[in-house]
Amino acid sequence: MASQALAAPLHGAPVTLEHLTPAVLVVDDDRECVSLCARMLEDLNYRHHCATSARQALELLSRDPAIQILLVDMQIPAMDGCVLIEEARARVGGGRPLAAVMLTEKLSTDLAIKGLHVEAVDLLCKPLGFDAYSGALRRAMRYLGARREIADGASMTNFSQQLARLVSVLEGKTLDTRADVQLTDKEISATLRAIIASRALRNRFFPSQMFADPAWDILLDLTRAKLDGQQVSVSSVCIAASVPMSTALRWVRQMTEAGLLRRWTDPKDRRRDLIALTDTTAAHMRDYLAAVHGMLSKL
Repeated sequence: MASQALAAPLHGAPVTLEHLTPAVLVVDDDRECVSLCARMLEDLNYRHHCATSARQALELLSRDPAIQILLVDMQIPAMDGCVLIEEARARVGGGRPLAAVMLTEKLSTDLAIKGLHVEAVDLLCKPLGFDAYSGALRRAMRYLGARREIADGASMTNFSQQLARLVSVLEGKTLDTRADVQLTDKEISATLRAIIASRALRNRFFPSQMFADPAWDILLDLTRAKLDGQQVSVSSVCIAASVPMSTALRWVRQMTEAGLLRRWTDPKDRRRDLIALTDTTAAHMRDYLAAVHGMLSKL
């Protein structure tokens, strides 16, 4: 039974999880406990699923990418609850954090140690009380928030490293397209709009969450604004990034600190900030678009 439940890998495209409100998966063969958990989740306004076996739990996990909180009984049929938690995390991968709450009928030191090993956010003893239950869910939400902060930091580090390599290449050599021909703003703008349109077209065929790339979207949007002679507010460029506002603001801050963007208070409306590419970044973006234009013209 356990080997059959673990046989099939999870299917489904990766998603950007900040777009999703975390859902809860309750796993327990005690239907009375499952019913109690469901009622409390409804009272707390959490979307949730219930499973009475490991197989059912893994199937639900594969179907709903919003499931990020697991409430798992330690004595479910055919599988230890800690094994299920580890298996669930292995199935979904590091890009989708799962906060685990352990449920048990009897607390023990061994169980507490197991909880540390699987990085459980809480260990609850049945029968469940509302205060302890809601507190565990709050800790689960804080755990997910912390994991997202770590992931964003890693993404920003990777982006900065890639950008540093790109800048060093651009500063170290002259692009052939610039030496051969000087493109007009109209030609550069047409190439840019084709790139932006192709990214929008892609979303018609694939889930947009698969390709979330806020830093690049910000650079493209601000390049468009510069070519069009427009001033852009910070809130406007965050919307163009197609990620939650909090995430976009972190990218704007990091990119500004890295010298890619400049930000200042709007003199006509001091309640908002304006943002633009620095001259160096604008030159790099123009060189990039010229290189793309030259490559496409040879096809």
